[in-house]
Amino acid sequence: MITPVRKPRTPVAPKPASAPAAEPGSPLSILLLGGGSDALRDIESLVAEGGATGSNVNTIAGLAEAARAVKDFTYDAVIFNIDAGYDRASTSLTGVIELLDEVPIIILSSEDDQRLAVDALNAGAQDYLVREEVDGHALVRSVRYAMERKRTEQRLQAMLNYDTLTRLPNRELLLDRLTQSIATATRQESNVALLLLDLDRFKLVNESLGQDFGDKLLCRVAAEVQTCIGDSDTLARLGGDEFVVVLSGIRGAQDAAKAATKILRKLSTPFVIDGHEVFVTASIGISLFPNDGLDKNALITNADVAMYRAKEKGRNHFQFYASSMNAATVARMALENDLRRAVERNELVLHYQPQMKCASGEIFGFEALVRWQHPELGLIPPVRFIPLAEESGLIVPIGEWVLNEACRQNKAWIDSGGKPMIVSVNLSSRQLHQERILKTVTDALGSSGLDARYLALEITESCLMHDPDDAVVTLSLLHNMGISVSIDDFGTGYSSLGYLKRFPLDALKIDRAFISEVTENPEDAAIVRAILAMAHALRLKVVAEGVETEKQLRFLRKIGCDEVQGYLLSKPLPADDFAAQFVKPGND
Repeated sequence: MITPVRKPRTPVAPKPASAPAAEPGSPLSILLLGGGSDALRDIESLVAEGGATGSNVNTIAGLAEAARAVKDFTYDAVIFNIDAGYDRASTSLTGVIELLDEVPIIILSSEDDQRLAVDALNAGAQDYLVREEVDGHALVRSVRYAMERKRTEQRLQAMLNYDTLTRLPNRELLLDRLTQSIATATRQESNVALLLLDLDRFKLVNESLGQDFGDKLLCRVAAEVQTCIGDSDTLARLGGDEFVVVLSGIRGAQDAAKAATKILRKLSTPFVIDGHEVFVTASIGISLFPNDGLDKNALITNADVAMYRAKEKGRNHFQFYASSMNAATVARMALENDLRRAVERNELVLHYQPQMKCASGEIFGFEALVRWQHPELGLIPPVRFIPLAEESGLIVPIGEWVLNEACRQNKAWIDSGGKPMIVSVNLSSRQLHQERILKTVTDALGSSGLDARYLALEITESCLMHDPDDAVVTLSLLHNMGISVSIDDFGTGYSSLGYLKRFPLDALKIDRAFISEVTENPEDAAIVRAILAMAHALRLKVVAEGVETEKQLRFLRKIGCDEVQGYLLSKPLPADDFAAQFVKPGND
């Protein structure tokens, strides 16, 4: 929390409604404000008359003392005894209700003043009673009703101001706290830091392990981050996997950096939930008041810009906002908006790169690689838009389009008399762990008429290892259809030999990083030999990616590599160019 300018009308913490509603006749705990000993005896007598035997009624004269009493003890209600006229009473009750607003308040007045009654109820009092018209039963009934109304009010306030999952302040309460923090910092000439935290690849966790698991993870993350900040700071949930920390009264950027480092370090410890060990990283964007914005909206917007820059730089770290980021962010947002319409506007195209058998030199297949023909920016390579597609979720419709188009094109070449070849298509992690992946693949084969034996799916190690049990089932079903499956970019992930034996695989594709210097670097050569020996022991074929020289090809042939792919054969080509060079007549 922050130190408020004045106490907000919302509760300082989301509490469940205190206790269950009191049973008729059960004792009450009442604080009487004003009126002295005579008033105390009158109230005690009325409460007893109303049937609430054994009740406790305390009296306090001053407002400050009453605030302390309410803080230190649990009272069912406060009865504010008023003997003053309208002007004086109206001023008094405003102060009382603001200070004691967490406890049901009943106004007990000597006058039947309609204006004062309306003012009291509008200010937050639960009831307005005229002393001469009230008997014991009416007073006790009023107290019990006031207690229930206050419980309902607190529940509604919690719903309006707190996140129902994590019980953290939501966006509305965050904005209120941030506004107060800025006002305090302005008066005190101090700084405020806003840290916007986004969990990296959280959607993948949700999709692979389920929303219930994701919800539990969010609650655990919230609890861990809360331990990294002070009592005067605010942690809020914006929604999804985004959290905001407001640090008040800090000295400057060094305090914000210290807090961000502490949070990232805290989250680096794996979470164990329902028997699953999950590693979580986060990207944090930081904006500072007054340097990076003078109001709440500017601070949140600029922290969001910085957070995306942190993701672009590799995730799992924090980034301070800089004004130069705005241009890059605007360009990124524009590119994402264009990408959303790329499929429906037919702006995506496939290029094809041949694959060759090492021993015979036969071109037996090709990989389908997506490109984006932007109407203004020209041909955009996948390295620029695939990460954006993965973050935004657009990778699913893009991946489905690639699969359908690759199957259609391969079938068209076969139908035109070309020798049947295998088309390899990359499958994203998000696609693999979708429930409808089997239908997506069968629909692509069905609509194109392509035989399943002429389709190969490539999946990365990290994609498999995110949920190995789910992957085994899905890949087994695909494999049983006659589709071949290979691990792409092998050697860069973290799969284990134990898991590799479980997966129904046909091939491993050695990442180009190990091939580029395989003839010059003995360590790379040793790694490639080891992968080859392991794969063959598991009866898997090996494909070397990124082969660019004859020297590399000779080395790979010598050590028994099965297949190669790379610029030595050809760069990825548009469909017509690929067909002219590599689609040859043949018979199935």
